[in-house]
Amino acid sequence: MGSSVRFAVCPGGQTPGAASEAIDAALAELRRLEALWTTWTKESDIARVNAGAGKAAVPVSAETFELLRRARAGSELSGGLFDVTFAPLGGLWRFDRPPGSHEPVKLERVPAPEEVRDRQKLVDYRKLTLDAKARSARLEREGMAVNLGGIGKGAAVDALVAMLRARGFTSFTVQAGGDLFCAGKNGARPWRVGIAHPREKGRLVGTVEVSDGSASTSGDYERFAIIGGVRYHHLIDPRTGYPATASQSATVLAPTATDAEILTKAAFILGGEAGLAALEKARAKGVIVGAGGEVYVSSGLTLERP
Repeated sequence: MGSSVRFAVCPGGQTPGAASEAIDAALAELRRLEALWTTWTKESDIARVNAGAGKAAVPVSAETFELLRRARAGSELSGGLFDVTFAPLGGLWRFDRPPGSHEPVKLERVPAPEEVRDRQKLVDYRKLTLDAKARSARLEREGMAVNLGGIGKGAAVDALVAMLRARGFTSFTVQAGGDLFCAGKNGARPWRVGIAHPREKGRLVGTVEVSDGSASTSGDYERFAIIGGVRYHHLIDPRTGYPATASQSATVLAPTATDAEILTKAAFILGGEAGLAALEKARAKGVIVGAGGEVYVSSGLTLERP
C-alpha cells in the first residue's frame, strides 16, 4: 500500500513463535486486501470500478463493497472534505508513488487554474452509487475515479487487528504509514504514541497515551515540493482543488483506524479550532499543528511535551 507496516506483539501467555505466525498471517491478509484495492493494476476491484465510470455498475468483493460504503459515509460525514472520488485531483498534482519505486513522484509544476477547475468537476462522492443487493459500485460520470489512499491503510489495519485478536492476542500495535492501532497496554501502562514535529526532523511535538484505539496523522512534510517559495503537498482541499493551507499536521485519536484516517483529513484541512470542533462533533480527539506552528489540543486529551 505504498507504506511500511510494523507490528509489536506482546505474546502474553502464548509463545513468541505463535506471535510470529500471527504476524505472517496478517501480512498475507494485507497483500490480499491490497490486490483488491490498489489502483496500480487493471485487475483490482477499484481499477475495474474506475474503468467502468460512466458505464454499467461493476460487481465487487464483499470487502471492497464494505470499504466503499464506509468511504462514502465518511465523505458525507466530513461534508466532502474527505472525498473518496478525489483521484482526478490527486492525479493532477502527482504526488503518488509509482509501483516498484522507493521515491515519490516529484511535482514539477503547479497545475494551471483551468486544469484544477476541470478536475474538480469530476470529484463528487454523491455520484458514487452502491447497490447492496447486487454488491456493485458505479461512478456516474466518465472520467471520475475512486482512490482508497485516504482510507485503505486504516481499513487494512483494522482487519489485521481483528485477526490478531481472533488468535488470542490482547496487547499489540499495528502501524501502516501514519495509521496506528494500539491494543491493550505496553506493560503496565497504555502505549505512548509520539507525534512527529512537522518542521524539525527527529523531534516530537509531544506524546499521547493510547489503549484500544487508533491514532492517525496527516501532514504536509512527507510528500511535498517547494516551488517559487511555496510548499505544495499531497493533501488536497476539494473545495479549492489546491493543497490545504490551514495546518502543518493533524493527529486524530478514534476508536478505529478507519475512522481516524478519515477524520484526520478533515481536521487537517479545517485546521485549528475548526478542526478540533469537527473532531468533537465526531466524538474523536486530536492534536493539530497550525500553519504557523501553533499547537491545538482537544479538551480532555493530555499531550506530554518533550
